Order: sequence, then C-alpha cells, then structure tokens
Amino acid sequence: MGREGIDHRKCRQWRCAVVVGVFLVLSSCVTTRNEQFLIIDEAARQGNFDTAVTALEENTDSLYGKRDGVLYYLDSGMLHFYNRDYQTSIQRFEEAERLIEEYFTSSVSQAAASFLLNDNQINYAGEDFEDIYLNVFKAIAFLERGEASSAFVEVRRINDKLNLLEDKYQGLAARYNQADDAVVDMKPGTSRFYNSALARYLSLLMYRADGNYDSARIDWEQMQQAYQRQSNLYPFPLPFDDSVMRPVDDGRLSVLSFVGEAPLKRAETLYVVTFDNSVQIIYAGEGDEGVLIPEGYASFYYPGVQGGFRFKFQLPRMEPRGSEVSRIRVVVDGSPIGELSLLEDVERIAMDTFSIKEPIIFLKTVTRTIVKGIVAQQGKAQMQQAGEDSGNVFGLVAGLVGSVATDVAVDASEQADLRVSRYFPAYAYAGEWELAPGTYSVAVEYFGSGGLLRVEDLGSVTVGAEGLNLVSSFYNN
Repeated sequence: MGREGIDHRKCRQWRCAVVVGVFLVLSSCVTTRNEQFLIIDEAARQGNFDTAVTALEENTDSLYGKRDGVLYYLDSGMLHFYNRDYQTSIQRFEEAERLIEEYFTSSVSQAAASFLLNDNQINYAGEDFEDIYLNVFKAIAFLERGEASSAFVEVRRINDKLNLLEDKYQGLAARYNQADDAVVDMKPGTSRFYNSALARYLSLLMYRADGNYDSARIDWEQMQQAYQRQSNLYPFPLPFDDSVMRPVDDGRLSVLSFVGEAPLKRAETLYVVTFDNSVQIIYAGEGDEGVLIPEGYASFYYPGVQGGFRFKFQLPRMEPRGSEVSRIRVVVDGSPIGELSLLEDVERIAMDTFSIKEPIIFLKTVTRTIVKGIVAQQGKAQMQQAGEDSGNVFGLVAGLVGSVATDVAVDASEQADLRVSRYFPAYAYAGEWELAPGTYSVAVEYFGSGGLLRVEDLGSVTVGAEGLNLVSSFYNN
C-alpha cells in the first residue's frame, strides 16, 4: 500500500475519533439531565406531587443552567401548585413573571447587537403561553387562599398581555432589522389568540360570587365571543349556557380540571443552499438507510450572498403531548353527578402563540448560519491548505482534525433552542352543578380508552348558597 493510501486512512480515523469524542461528551451530559427529569415527570404523572417537588428542588443546579431561571420558576411554580402549596407557587410565578419581562426587554434593547447570538446563549425569556398561563394559575392560587382581589389583578394581567401580544414582536423585529448583519426584512407572524375563555370564566365566577351579575354577564358574552371569533382555537362546544350568569335558588358547585402536558420543543433539521443573491432552504427527513429525503423547500432573495455553500441548521418546533384522558366524571357523596367538558385547549394555544415569533427565529437562524458558516468554511480551507503545505502526514492530519472541529463547532452553535417548561397542562375542563347548601364528599374520576385511570378524592367540600364554591383537580398525564 502506498504512502497516500496510508495517509488518507489515518486521516479518516482521526476524523472519526474527534466526532465520536465530541458526541459522547455531549450525549453524556444530556442523558444525566434527562434521567433526572424523567423521575420528576413520572412522579407528577402518578400524582405524587410532593415527591416531584422534592426531586426538582434537590436537583435544581443540575437541571437548570445559569440562563434557565425562568424555566426553574415556571416548573417549580406548577409543581407546587399541583401539590396545593399555593403560597410557594405564587412566589415562584411572580419571580418567573419578573424575569420574563426583564429578559424580553433586554432582548429587544440588545437585539441589533446580538443578532449573531444563538438563542441558547441568552437568557430564556419564556414562551407566550407560559407568560399568559402563569397568571391563570396565580389567579386560581389566590382564589384558593381566599384572596379574590389579587385574583382579579391576575385576570386583568392576562387580558393586558393578550392585547399586546403581537405588538411586542413588532418592536423586536424592528430592532433586529437595525442590525449591521441584517439582510432580509424581518416580520413577526400573527396570532389569533386575543381572548381566553378560561380567564373569562374565572372572572365570571368572581363577579358571580360577589353578586355582580351585570359584570358576570359581560364575561359570559366575552366567553361566547372567544369561541365564535377564535374557532380555530376553540373547535369544540362551549360547555355552558346562559344559566351560568344567573343566580340559582340553591348553591352551585364549580369544578375545574387540568389534564395532560403542554407541548415540548423538538429540533427540526434544515439545510441552506446558497446561490448568488439567493438561498434555498431544504426541509429533509431521514428515509431508509439514513438517506435524507427532501420534504419541501423555500427560496428567497438574499442580497450579497455567494453561491455554492451548503450548511445545516436546526429550528425548534412545538410538538404536542396531549393527554390520555378521554372523559372526566364528578362524583358527589358516592354518586356521579355529571362530566366535565373541555373549556380551553392550552396545547393548541401554545402552538398558535409560538407561531408569532417563528418567522423571526427562522430568518435570524438562517442569517446566522450563512454568516458563521461562510467564515467557518474559509477557516477550514485555510487549515487544510496549511496542512498540505506542510508536506508531512502529521501536518495533514492536524489540518483535517482542525477542519472537523470547525464543522462540529458550526453545527453545535446552530442547535435549536429547545427550552420550554414541562408542567403546564394541555387542557382545561370545567363544569358546574346546582346543589343544596351543605358539605359534600367530592371526587373526580379520570377515564381513558382502557377505562378508569385515576380517582382524585377532593375530600369534604362545603357548598354555600353564595360565594365561589370552586374546586380544582389535576391529572398530569
């Protein structure tokens, strides 16, 4: 075998060693963290929220990085809420909300300067559905503590955030367009979510408990509009009728149930192919034997770019997790009184609100991939040329190892930001029944396709002729 064949074989061995080594280091870190979350996830799904809370709080440093403060406070807030530690839950949500506002404001002010930073390298500022629903659960937590005035504040915050939802991304896009590296004009997407039926229902309950039926009627009308004008987000029947806003002769038991798990993010791999003054984005899936099969493409004008480059990058996409629950039955004093109906599809809303910033993420990532990729390719070519000019096998191997390291660095820097909280529910169910004033034993039964999944015993519940008379139940599966 000639010297040239030996050299190439050694080079291939070095390339494999570098790639495998980097992969093992990265995968070992991820596995440990994922295993810890799996323990918490399973405890939550079994309804062992005390165990889940303990596991999360004892492993905070290994579960969350220094830029993941919002994630920690959201996850901790939801688990404490499910564990009915409402005071701690409120505190966690308040800190999450403070950081979300601080980090988003900072991202707007620094957008032009940090255009080439991957989202993984900045503080996580939360998804919009997280920012909205933390106020929902704060409101319920305040109601559980008998603090209706504070709960009203949270419901108003929800409405304020929905009114400003698209505007805030208009400002962010404008800042990115001011960056020196900006080439293509950024515009945010649109959302059709501007009115939460769940938030309106909470407001209606509070007005009704105060005997303010005029205001309750307004919230009832808003609930109806939410279903009528946002039919893509509410493609199911409204669970109430006009009686919901009128007084009753006896008492009225209201039940809320939260089930399932909100969406997680998954990475979608795409490829950039450059032409003179234009780029083509190829969406590819992996077929038999690992062959990439194009599933779609998009092309657009990109002034100044040179043709002939091809780079890989990732984008986050929302992936629903749903729930195994198919129906929920309420049992009072051992006898079923009815079933809860779907009031709000949190999962669907999470995916809709994510679509607002998807165009920004897409164009920012494509630009960053092209700029950094071209620089990396130029550096790789210089390394390889230097190795060839050295005239010996060690120089050639060093040049190839350096170019492999450059490829790995580019791919690693363009990994999708998959951060998202883990414990918000996928669906909110509701129902209410007239009962004579008194104390009752209340339980909630959860059924799936295979039968009964779980029974949550809510214990003794006092139903008054007046007042809120609201109970809540959770099944995190």
